[in-house]
Amino acid sequence: MRPTRRKDGRTYELDVRWRGYARLRLACCTTNKARAGAMARTVVSLRDAGRRDLLGLLADHRLTLAEVHDAYTRDPATLEQMKAKAESPHLGALVDEWLGWCRSPAGLSPRNKRPYMPKTVRRYAVSWEGFFAVLPKARDARLSDITRGFVLDYRRVRVRARGGRKRQEVPNRPVSAATFNRDIAALGALFTWLEDVKGVRVERPKLPHEQEPRGRERWLAVNELSAFQQECPAEWWLFFALLFFTGARLGEVQGLRGADVLLSVRRITIHEGERRVKSSAAVRDLPIPQALMDALASHLVRVGPEPADLVFPAEFQSYKAVRRMWDATCKQAKIAGATPHDARHTFAVHAMMAGVPLPRLQKLLGHSTPIMSLRYMRHAPEAFLDEDAAAVASHLSGVIDHEAAARAAAARRGLKVV
Repeated sequence: MRPTRRKDGRTYELDVRWRGYARLRLACCTTNKARAGAMARTVVSLRDAGRRDLLGLLADHRLTLAEVHDAYTRDPATLEQMKAKAESPHLGALVDEWLGWCRSPAGLSPRNKRPYMPKTVRRYAVSWEGFFAVLPKARDARLSDITRGFVLDYRRVRVRARGGRKRQEVPNRPVSAATFNRDIAALGALFTWLEDVKGVRVERPKLPHEQEPRGRERWLAVNELSAFQQECPAEWWLFFALLFFTGARLGEVQGLRGADVLLSVRRITIHEGERRVKSSAAVRDLPIPQALMDALASHLVRVGPEPADLVFPAEFQSYKAVRRMWDATCKQAKIAGATPHDARHTFAVHAMMAGVPLPRLQKLLGHSTPIMSLRYMRHAPEAFLDEDAAAVASHLSGVIDHEAAARAAAARRGLKVV
């Protein structure tokens, strides 16, 4: 087996045909005949060593003869790294397969063992478009190209400075720290799928996370809520009142069916149905406040929903319609910077101000962990902390602090103690 000159008359090539092997037609990429001959001997050595894997990669042109020869003669141990990189699948097809799995009935989140929400899959797709926009080979990049170095480069390119523009859903534009963290979550989700579902061993790089700013928290004071009710059209007030007075999520109220509202026991049932609940903790019963009983009963009589019918049909199901009515009401009531989700914040803050214990607030809000409810703890009034401290002191000393208990009781009644 000798190298021959290519048609260009300058460089050499090998044309090898062995029985039982794929044909090897390899460019030597050199004008030096001695180097080309050395490459031919390397190919023979690989055959004698039984390296069909490397020869197959050469035949498929996933490795070049020059790089295999140089690695074989200088540091044979690097051949395994080259092989792993060459065998690494293309990311474009791999991500498409993974997103298809996420959308299928077989796709279950490893965190909560539930099907993926459609918006989660859409978010994953947006994140990967961002990765492809930064990868030099875009969708033709291989899995082995996802290294810690790439992730750090991605962070440098994508994370915008503080005070920058609002994040954009455009792959090649800067994003906020929160969006970057979602991108990293999408990257980790792909790795988890490869390991748990495909059985592929993945060199998972350490994935950095950005520190996110404190979550937005806008809630309505008593006077704002009163102004909202006065300006809200009568046919919309009950819908918004359920958000304010129960702490339910917007999608949970939109998804209520006739069978979910039990006036006889003053309960609203939030459960898994056609509209997905956020988590298993969101499955719960909510008390119907006495202030809404008459309005809710009148609404049910007027709408007359069957057990499987929506309690709030038609325009109530459109977020755009809900947001339009919310914004118009807030404008009339001179309430600035509030969104429909802030009705849930309003319930939580006032619940904490009223002294509702944190575990019960977690249950009412349907939070998966107490940490999610803990953000409202700072709204707990000092008078209740005094009461708690007095209770602990009485147990420690065996003596009840009547004065502290009286102050706390008076604070609960809204009285001023001199």
